[in-house]
Amino acid sequence: MDCIIGIQGIREIILLHVIEKIPAPLGKEWVEASLNDAAEKSLLKEEEHLGAMNPNIRVTSELTIASDIAGTILDIAEKNGVDLIVLSTYGFSLKTGVIIGNVPTSVVCRISRINVLIIRHKILKTLIGKAYEKYCPMIFSRILCPTDFSEYSLHAINLVTSIQGIGEVILLHVVSQEETKSQIKESVRAANLEMEAIRDTLVAKGIRSRAIVKTGDPASHITRTAEEETVSVIWISSYGKGCFRDFLLGSTVSDVVMKTHHPVLIIRSLN
Repeated sequence: MDCIIGIQGIREIILLHVIEKIPAPLGKEWVEASLNDAAEKSLLKEEEHLGAMNPNIRVTSELTIASDIAGTILDIAEKNGVDLIVLSTYGFSLKTGVIIGNVPTSVVCRISRINVLIIRHKILKTLIGKAYEKYCPMIFSRILCPTDFSEYSLHAINLVTSIQGIGEVILLHVVSQEETKSQIKESVRAANLEMEAIRDTLVAKGIRSRAIVKTGDPASHITRTAEEETVSVIWISSYGKGCFRDFLLGSTVSDVVMKTHHPVLIIRSLN
């Protein structure tokens, strides 16, 4: 929350806490009431804290009890017409060896039109000095924008031009290895031409930009490039797929969210 209050352009923050509904009937009313009282006190404290940090940002909070936490987050976000859902990650995945929690994963995977910003717990634990400046007030200082030249990814790149505080945009296209050498060579040549055109468009709008074309696995190159270029955020389109289809097809977006240690801003739709 301290990070979000520092991001440029924020006008309103809604703090949301969802208490997981207790399925067992015995004593659940007493337990839920106790959790509710404790959560109300914590939310009030956080409201006051954030309000003191920046009085120009309106801070409110909501508290509810539900069995489907991820679904409730999305429902309340839709009801309030928010522009962005911000989540931190936690928990350990044996499959990938990285940190991510069930609720953030479910929110990212479900079909929604609301953009999602995922911030890793390791970043949050070290948010002081230069680290705070890079990932909070300067989170848009160096953006990695992967593109496959689809309508959705091009929309995501175009959206960058409307954001305050843009420093540099690094465009990345990865040519799949599942082709012949001659096909890969031709794909790389064509990709370089397209990337140059996109870069020139951004430069014409006053945004410092670079274009990179690589061959191989898209998710691996995105996460590796983010590390090599020390980007402040990965800005990527989700194509609007649902969870089962994403993981079944090995979605690049899902893989990036699971593997990277950098903040990931997921652009959810063309609207």
